[in-house]
Amino acid sequence: MRIEENISPHNGEQRNPDYFWLASCAFVTIIATFLRFFQLGLKPFHHDEGVNGFFLTTLFREGAYKYDPANYHGPTLYYITLAFTKVFGLETIPVRWSVAIFGVLTVVLAFFLKRYIGRIGSLFAALCLALSPGMVFISRYFIHEIFFVFLSLAVVVSILFFLDTRKAGIFAIGWMALILLACFLPSGLYFADALAGENTTSLWAVRAAFFVIEAGLVFLVIRMLLAWNSGRAIYLLLASASLSLMFATKETAFITVGTMLIACVCVWIWEKIRGKVHAETESDELAGSELTWTKFREALGTGTDRLLIVAAVASIFIYIGVLFFSSFFSYPEGVQKAFDAYTIWTKTGSKDHTQNGMWAYLKWGMRIEAPILILSLAGIVIAFIKAQHRFALFAALWAFGLFAAYTIIPYKTPWLALSFLLPMCIAAGYAVNELAAAKNLNAKLLAGLLAVSATAILSYQTYEINFVRYDDEDKVYVYAHTKREFLGLIAEIERYAQKSGKGKAAAVDIVSPDYWPMVWYLKDYPKAIFHGKFFDSSTAEMIVAKKNAQEAEVIRKYSANYAYAGSYALRPGVDLMLLVRKDIADSEAKELYRINE
Repeated sequence: MRIEENISPHNGEQRNPDYFWLASCAFVTIIATFLRFFQLGLKPFHHDEGVNGFFLTTLFREGAYKYDPANYHGPTLYYITLAFTKVFGLETIPVRWSVAIFGVLTVVLAFFLKRYIGRIGSLFAALCLALSPGMVFISRYFIHEIFFVFLSLAVVVSILFFLDTRKAGIFAIGWMALILLACFLPSGLYFADALAGENTTSLWAVRAAFFVIEAGLVFLVIRMLLAWNSGRAIYLLLASASLSLMFATKETAFITVGTMLIACVCVWIWEKIRGKVHAETESDELAGSELTWTKFREALGTGTDRLLIVAAVASIFIYIGVLFFSSFFSYPEGVQKAFDAYTIWTKTGSKDHTQNGMWAYLKWGMRIEAPILILSLAGIVIAFIKAQHRFALFAALWAFGLFAAYTIIPYKTPWLALSFLLPMCIAAGYAVNELAAAKNLNAKLLAGLLAVSATAILSYQTYEINFVRYDDEDKVYVYAHTKREFLGLIAEIERYAQKSGKGKAAAVDIVSPDYWPMVWYLKDYPKAIFHGKFFDSSTAEMIVAKKNAQEAEVIRKYSANYAYAGSYALRPGVDLMLLVRKDIADSEAKELYRINE
């Protein structure tokens, strides 16, 4: 994809690049990057991050991952993060980088909507995405949601560019090449490992040879695609690949895709009700994009061309899905389990674990994302009243449809809101653009006032939740999050491990039934054993138990050999206590019977 600044969409005349707009895009991208990458290790891993980290650790160390629909979501997150950890190490910050980068790329994708929601609209939509407290908070989380949101927008943008008969730009070519390389390279490397055997020199030589061969094949494929109608098909292939990756990321893909399809139908129905979409005027910044089914069929071509492109789209969708669910063809059962996931999801999706009721998302949104919700509502109203811009109508229906769907579904978690916050940001951008484009001076002033107010409110909310109250249960998005004191427990375990003289070889027995995400933080301690219950005896340097619930048994079992080193909050309602063997305990450590003093 590329941002085309030098061609007028109305008459095809050359015009100078819009340097101010490009500079504004760069500024918004810098803001998005800073908010997502600054102090990325500040908050401890959430329970879910710890579980994802466990699967990643197994994949990193043993080269094995087996998709199980009962365990969270799809496989894409682990394989994407694997690439980061292979380069930067299996640590908290590199792992979160793999998510944060897609948070930034989601913001960047919004700039490509300039032709559909306007110059100001695309900038403000991107700014909303950059500053949204939820978008930032979850971009700093090692979970599936942000990659899923990025893919949702990638599908939409790819189809828009395919419809508009644009030559494939550098971003589209690069993304296509990366997807092709990611699809074929891992299998080639596994095959190289099998051929090379144990010899390290041979192994790297064969790997390098396979990389060169596959890179050459990818180059040839890209050349062929570019020769076919200037590479226009690349956009539809990208849409297919992104769609397949959506399903391989989260089971909720069917809700998003279903809502998008319904939105397309509703746009057509609304046009019929209104007679037709109002004709665009030459002065309309958004004129020139004919987003219709007829245009889509024309873009597919005729005869052999149409058959080839449909076959290519279907092939890449199926291949990518099978590739990831089968763990790069090492676990065929994963493909069948991909279908089983929806049976499991229909059961888990019928319970409201947060106990916030049907209107949870509305209440949460008005508490922390109010500017986006209010402006998106304005965008929806404007889109329907004007009935002039098909994409704006689509975005409005996409936002409303997803919000309605997740409101009706009993299962509620704060991060699911990101799926409808994405089109809401687009609708909000459209609202500000239309007000700013109005001939009425008061409307222009209102657009500026709303944009500045929204920016100020979102900036404060984002700062507070991401850098100050990131573990405060009173804040939306902070859902059963690990308390910051937990990192103090990990620091003490590391200190006592060094004091024992054994370092990471020190033994730690975890008898508390609640311990996630401790598995992630003690992954380098081979003698850290997560029993989750009491056992007969222990000679470990340290023991971690649950305060209150296990105090009496701790005193009875361990008083002779262990001292109490302190208590640390794990998450709301759960505290852990650290017991240290008396021969390495500090002088201020207490006898166990004095735990509550």
